[in-house]
Amino acid sequence: MAEKIVLLGATGSIGRQTLDLLKYSWDYELVGVSLFSRHALLEPYLPYFPSLRYVAIEEEKAAGEFRLLHPTLEVLSGKDCSLSLLRKVQEGTVFNALMGISGLLPSLVAIEQGRDLLLSNKESLVIGSSLLLAELKNSSTHLYPVDSEHVALAKILAELKERKIPRSDILELIVTASGGSLRDSTREELSSVTPEKVLSHPTWSMGKKITVDSATMVNKGYETIEAKVLFSLPLEQISAVICRESLVHALVRYREDGKEKVLYEYSPVDMKVAIGYALSKGRTRWHKPDREDERKVALLHFQKLDTAFYPLFSRTRETFLRYGNLGMLLYDAVDSLAISSFLRKELSYLGIEKALFEVERTDFSSAPEWCRENLENCQAWAKEKAEQIVDSIQKGEHQS
Repeated sequence: MAEKIVLLGATGSIGRQTLDLLKYSWDYELVGVSLFSRHALLEPYLPYFPSLRYVAIEEEKAAGEFRLLHPTLEVLSGKDCSLSLLRKVQEGTVFNALMGISGLLPSLVAIEQGRDLLLSNKESLVIGSSLLLAELKNSSTHLYPVDSEHVALAKILAELKERKIPRSDILELIVTASGGSLRDSTREELSSVTPEKVLSHPTWSMGKKITVDSATMVNKGYETIEAKVLFSLPLEQISAVICRESLVHALVRYREDGKEKVLYEYSPVDMKVAIGYALSKGRTRWHKPDREDERKVALLHFQKLDTAFYPLFSRTRETFLRYGNLGMLLYDAVDSLAISSFLRKELSYLGIEKALFEVERTDFSSAPEWCRENLENCQAWAKEKAEQIVDSIQKGEHQS
């Protein structure tokens, strides 16, 4: 019997790649999708999914257009349409590919409903970890990561479990980074770098914000925090290393027979590999390197992540450890605003760093209490503080 799937964020990069996999599979039955507004991106997929009954579109105008085009489908709309979709369809697996903090509440609702959750929304883990973990304690939900690095770690840890390596002998989880588009630049060159240069990622094709976050290494800081939440290890046991070709996605350092060893996951630069593994809920056997793979890995270029060149990698982690989820809510709000200003050429690239370094100077005593009931108030507080910070950095750059 086909497994029912509800896909949130269907027209984003991850969402569309998921649809590309689902449209040729008999194992899954897509029953509902949500998106923000770009319903034209959904149109080519509709003939492949006769099972689709519900389409949730946040933007009201776009939802109205879609209703006229597809009167046989039930169309939900409005700010909370993803939540409405989950309450309308209360069975099946939830694939959360939403972008930003808007993905947190749908994750919590899916867990409340006891549904398996395939999670691509990093904010659910980085900003909402305390809320997410509290809900998981009383839920039958199984949580499966979608990011390539966390899928790689899940594969390796499953292999080590099969080999009966105890958790106490897992020494370190290591995610890899490409180094981003500026990896061959000097710190001096960063002061005049353009958005076009930053968006030219050397190995992956991604959305604009995550591409900038890959250049600053904020994204890699987020991924180490996600790994801490997903795999229940202290953050000091989770690190990152640069693999310029992005063909090794993660490594695990462990102890066996009294010796330290390393196991790595090697796979193509293609998110469909990670998405497919997540959809299988870990049932797909992971690719074990053969001699040809080992030869290729030997030719890869690994290097230490230079925190002097990438100061935001450490700052992202320090903010989480010092200020917790509320601190990360503000940090992410500042990051998002600063990146938008940079892409509009209203803020320099290094202005993103300056803005994020201001988070530690924020007075958190005026913030609302961090809890689910206060989430909207916390977001409003973070948005106001973020606007003040980014506006101040912009004015300072224009005056200098």
